[in-house]
Amino acid sequence: MKTLFLRSLLLFTITYSSVVFACSAFLLKGKDYCVVGFNENWKTMPGMIVVNKRNVQKRNISWENLTTYHVDSKKQWTSKYGSVTFNLLGYDFPCYGVNEKGLFLVELYLEETSKVFNPKQPNMFWAQWIQYQLDHYKTVKEVVDHLNDGPNIDWWPNAAGSHFFVTDAKGNSATIALLDGKYKVLTDKEMSMPLLCNNQYTKDFQTAQKFDFLGGNQKFDFAQQEKWEDRYNRAYYLLQNYRYDQKPVAYAWNILNSIHAGEWQTVIDVKNMSLTFRSDLKKEVKTIDLKKLDFSKNAQVKFLDIHTDQLGEVNKDFQILTLNKNSEYVEKGFPIGYDNKEFGTSEIFIKLKENIRKFFQSVLPD
Repeated sequence: MKTLFLRSLLLFTITYSSVVFACSAFLLKGKDYCVVGFNENWKTMPGMIVVNKRNVQKRNISWENLTTYHVDSKKQWTSKYGSVTFNLLGYDFPCYGVNEKGLFLVELYLEETSKVFNPKQPNMFWAQWIQYQLDHYKTVKEVVDHLNDGPNIDWWPNAAGSHFFVTDAKGNSATIALLDGKYKVLTDKEMSMPLLCNNQYTKDFQTAQKFDFLGGNQKFDFAQQEKWEDRYNRAYYLLQNYRYDQKPVAYAWNILNSIHAGEWQTVIDVKNMSLTFRSDLKKEVKTIDLKKLDFSKNAQVKFLDIHTDQLGEVNKDFQILTLNKNSEYVEKGFPIGYDNKEFGTSEIFIKLKENIRKFFQSVLPD
């Protein structure tokens, strides 16, 4: 039975093919404001918003840990900070999020991603790697300084990977790519605008430089830049032309909707610790007051469906996240995240669901 399972795993990883994602992230910052915006552009996805506690004992989880009988952990830690995350794949596996100190981190698909491998560190599934950063650090500098002594990012088998956009409460930002076996980091000093889409930052910036708003010879026509490939140009133009009117959150939403409205959309006012979001299925903007959330060790882990029908401030609508409820999101999310119809009925997925229940049974109630 075990041999058959491993053969199925090998066959599945060989037949998997990747897809192209189209996401956009930016930071709108000034003396009196610091606002992050993010569009998740792909397709309609299930998902939940999770309130993650501080002082929780955690363990490293790799793709091998998820999908085989090898579940022993080589790394453990205790979460230092609480966070709010947007999770397609269930608890502890976010696509992006912000912690209670204002650190924001998101992944965006990047075709030419390669693996960075440190033999002294364990592999960690990419989504948990995001949570790991939010658990540990409060500034961009801390994240960047610990990249090489942190866990290796473990991607989906035979998939490309992602680069990352990270910001903090002081308005610092950076992009983190994995290229040629190394982390390639661009900080504020190397970026003329804190903005990232699905090309390497330097490639998008070089393309944008042909337009007049960056000193080029070609007149920029915003109305003609309608393709998703033009998102960087449109966003750069809007960010550059912002004039402070005490409505940076509204302007951030305008940017998201103007460049290419996403299936998940999120704007975070880091100065005031207020998060707004909406989805393609429920287009009304909702608000989460991050200051009111309970991240303490004795609190319950709570969640809210990203497609909630609730309106306005939704702090009171969060519910206790149980193992069974988490399993529902794992059941729906992983096949979509992996983008392979066969995965949802595979032996690999059955084992993954069993392992996830075991991994989190000490954190989530039945």
